[in-house]
Amino acid sequence: MKESQFYGDKKEESPDCLEDFSDGDLLIQEILKSFENFDRVLGITVQDLFSSEFENNVPE
Repeated sequence: MKESQFYGDKKEESPDCLEDFSDGDLLIQEILKSFENFDRVLGITVQDLFSSEFENNVPE
């Protein structure tokens, strides 16, 4: 799993740059966006895991 997936695959924004989080709403939005990206990546990974597992266990 590539690290950039957790940062929304945005090439124009580097994950190591700090944004101004003095605004609480902006901080909450960034946290929620991070969780959404994590869930998306994790969901795809879990689907891949189970799809390959089911393909290997199909009786012929």
